Order: sequence, then C-alpha cells, then structure tokens
Amino acid sequence: MSERLSRLCDELRIKLHGLDRRLEALKSNGVSTFDHSQDALESQLDRVEQRIYDHRAAVEAANARAKTWVAEKKSGLHAIHVPRNDHDKIFLLEAEADEAETYASAAFELAAAAADEAMLAVLQALLARNKADQVAFLEADPPN
Repeated sequence: MSERLSRLCDELRIKLHGLDRRLEALKSNGVSTFDHSQDALESQLDRVEQRIYDHRAAVEAANARAKTWVAEKKSGLHAIHVPRNDHDKIFLLEAEADEAETYASAAFELAAAAADEAMLAVLQALLARNKADQVAFLEADPPN
C-alpha cells in the first residue's frame, strides 16, 4: 500500500471514529431531548454549520475531482494509451494508481461532508421535536 493511501486510510479511520462519537452523543442526547437545553442543541448546530461552511471549498474541489475521475473512466481515456515498453507500462500504472488515490481522497471528503449534513439534519430535527414537545406540554398543562 502506498504511503499516501495508508495516510488516507488512517485519516479516514480517525474521522469516522470522530463522527461515530458525535453521532452516539446525539443519539444519547436525543433520547432526553426534552430535558436537554435548547441552547446546547443550538450551540452544537452552530458548530456543525460552521464546519460545513469552513469546508465548502474543499468539498467543491473534491466533487470536481470525483466527477473528473468518473468522466475519464467512462470515456475510456486510459484504454487509449498503449504502453510501448516496460517503462511506459509502469508509468501508466503509477499514473492510474495516483488518480485512483486522488479519487478515493475526494470520495472520502464527500462522505465526510455528507455525514456533517446528516448531523445538521439530526440537530435540526431534535430542535424541532424539542419545540413541538414543549408546546404540547404547555397545552396539556397550561400555566394558571
């Protein structure tokens, strides 16, 4: 495995672990949403929105890289190159591996961005449910 791919796998593992921890925290907080502070949920929502905003340029670039790779694969550009000797063959295989690693990196960036978007949706749903539960509670037991 190349050093670049190994590093990418390590980064993926770390980011997935972080996402898993945040999702587990949301899940456990979601069980007691009514008791959970509205301010705490809104603060967490703000942090996720900021993270999405901060990474938007990187996500757009990753999307472009992924689309380029897919388009090149579909067009068969790689099949056009016929290696003339072993050196050409090695060069083409190395270039193909580099492109595949770039695509893997881009796909990961997009997956991480999608996870952030999903977390944002969960927080928005928790806030909406919290508000609905509060209103329902007040209507069931109106203050005197």
